[in-house]
Amino acid sequence: MATRVRWAWPGWVAAVAAACVASASQGSTPDQLYGLIGLTLINFCLIAWVALDDAFESLKTSQVLITAIALGAMGLLTQPLLEDDHFRYLWDGFITASAGNPFAHAPSHYFTDASVPLAMQDALNGINNPDIPTIYGPVLQAVFAVCFWMAPAALWPLKLVLLAALIAVVLLLHSAGVSARWLMVLVLHPLMVKESAMTAHPDILLGAALLGAVLAWQRSHHGIAAGLAAIAVAMKFSAAPALLFFCVNRDGRLSVRGCLAMAFVLSVVYAPVLLAIPGTAVTGVTGESAFALQWTFNPLMFKFAAVALGDAAARLACVALFALAWLAMAARWTVRLRALALVVPTGTDARDAGGFVMPFSPPSPPLAGVFVALLLLSPAVNPWYWLWVLPLALLPFSPVVWVAATVSLFSFAHVATQVLAVSSIITYAVPPWATGLQLTAIACALGFAHHRSKRT
Repeated sequence: MATRVRWAWPGWVAAVAAACVASASQGSTPDQLYGLIGLTLINFCLIAWVALDDAFESLKTSQVLITAIALGAMGLLTQPLLEDDHFRYLWDGFITASAGNPFAHAPSHYFTDASVPLAMQDALNGINNPDIPTIYGPVLQAVFAVCFWMAPAALWPLKLVLLAALIAVVLLLHSAGVSARWLMVLVLHPLMVKESAMTAHPDILLGAALLGAVLAWQRSHHGIAAGLAAIAVAMKFSAAPALLFFCVNRDGRLSVRGCLAMAFVLSVVYAPVLLAIPGTAVTGVTGESAFALQWTFNPLMFKFAAVALGDAAARLACVALFALAWLAMAARWTVRLRALALVVPTGTDARDAGGFVMPFSPPSPPLAGVFVALLLLSPAVNPWYWLWVLPLALLPFSPVVWVAATVSLFSFAHVATQVLAVSSIITYAVPPWATGLQLTAIACALGFAHHRSKRT
């Protein structure tokens, strides 16, 4: 069995790399779509093989790291696949590095600016929704600026940063006791290869921060946990529902240290932004409000609410439903913490009937459930959003998150519709069958998880 694994892992690295290089060329939309389908099928078969074949229990973490580095190096050679968000990253890095404030103006403000360097013209012209200011927080803006200083108008510095984040995730999960077999499944996941290594969506950075926060909280480092959670929110405000979980100690009580650390980090990160923006600098809608009030892509449960109530009312209804779900999960988690703390005081060991020492390990913040609820109810569900929580879904394994993350690739069916229609008009309408497949798969995963919890 060890021989099989020894020969298998270099082979799949080569197979995935070949598919990626072939698919992420500067080819036509149909060529890129076929490449995406091939890449997804290859990766799905590989992760199914690793998950189902017990021979891969002999995998080593070093092999996982080599695989991650090889795929990351492959990503440096490829162009973003069926995406154009990277133009916004490049532009934000330029504006942050040169002007210091990427929030003051939308990209369209610079269309007639003759001072824009020629190297940045392509990035500016490629930005989608150029009339809307950036939605990326100060921490990501700092990352984009550093990448700009490394190589203006080049994407490879950001890809290197994301590779480093993936390596950090692997090492953190290894320190938490996750086996190399499941770490390989994470590294080979189609979203990790396509959306991070190839397309350079920075969401794995947010996932790494949340993972670090959870592990720090488990080790009673509440200040560090709250600080990392605040950094995640300062990357993308969508992480805010996770924030208050890290204001609670392992015994279910309010953590003063965590609250102070969170307030300090957010103040340090946002103070320069708030001081730099004059009261009249931002005109029209900001990026965050425009995204929340206007944008729709691949909605899941929100699609039904919009049909029944209309778009505006559906957004309010889904916000209310998510708030109720968040409160229910938070209340249930806090009650469990308090109940366990009464039985086993924090910082002590419990002994079972046989006298064996069992360390007190309260349940971690229910971030997986929170983000599943958020994305099910959100008007916009891009596949790379699942990178926020995919690493956490190994602590412990969450079939719902993994299934939802995998089937989110069906959202690219909107490209297939465009290709089959032989249309040059870009549309972001995901066909109903793709939404139905995603919801059916998620419902089956929820049923399986419920059945498994009842048995245990």
